Amino acid sequence: MPVPQEVPLPRILVPLDESELAESALPWAAELARVLGLALHLVAVYDYDEEGWRKAGIDTEAGPTAIAATLQAYLEQSVGRPPFSGLEHTSEVRMGDVSDQLTDAALEGDTRFIVLASQGEGGLSRFRRGSVADALVREGATPVLIVRQGGRAAAFRRVLVTLDGSDVSEVALGPAREIADAAGAEVHLMRVINPVVDSGWTGVGPAPDMGLITEQLTESAIAYLQGRARPIERADVLFGRPLDAILQYAEEHDCDVIVMGSHGRGGIVRLALGSTADAVMRASDRPVLIIPHRAVEE
Repeated sequence: MPVPQEVPLPRILVPLDESELAESALPWAAELARVLGLALHLVAVYDYDEEGWRKAGIDTEAGPTAIAATLQAYLEQSVGRPPFSGLEHTSEVRMGDVSDQLTDAALEGDTRFIVLASQGEGGLSRFRRGSVADALVREGATPVLIVRQGGRAAAFRRVLVTLDGSDVSEVALGPAREIADAAGAEVHLMRVINPVVDSGWTGVGPAPDMGLITEQLTESAIAYLQGRARPIERADVLFGRPLDAILQYAEEHDCDVIVMGSHGRGGIVRLALGSTADAVMRASDRPVLIIPHRAVEE
């Protein structure tokens, strides 16, 4: 009888570049893998300029081979540490544009998440991580977890989902609940309203009754959240600028990860949008999980 072939586990893709910053994503990737029963797939990408090698007097054949061998050894060493004991893992080294190669790598396997490390305002590591993360969210269909270097210990105890009333923001609910259910974590749903902005008043003409508008917006937001929340989930309406409200709520309730939905090619949803999600990723001291709308569609 033929021996049945083992089916690879769905995986988490983790880009590494030999930096401590990139490696700070590994604990979160490992924790997520344990919670959801996934494998880790480590990828290192390097650019190869043949003309540059030639001008430097380096063998254009031996150069890439040596680089690939060094990076492959580095990847294997990265998952040889105790925190990753028992986790299935694979690794590969690719040559070319970092964003393109990571996007291709995510498509070639059953990739459920991509985990990247960020240093916040300073950008994302050596290989232009800001643009890489942006490209992965904008062009891909795979959820991307952005981890802050030097942040909190990897754990999924409380998951915060930001909603704005749109279908796009609600794509975050599925992955957030999948993680929370597997980890036994609390789920917090929140919606931020800004009566001045949401009223649409431009400052021209009679001022609207802001008290009445605030009351109406609040009632609508509460009804919306109650219609989306499960009985075991907490739902809160906050007021003010979305960025400030999200960060303050996450800190006050000690949430471990913030989950947000994304349009993908169209930018990151309405939550004051594009700018808010980008600002949250840069300003948050805890991981931010971005769910592209296409991740649900596909």
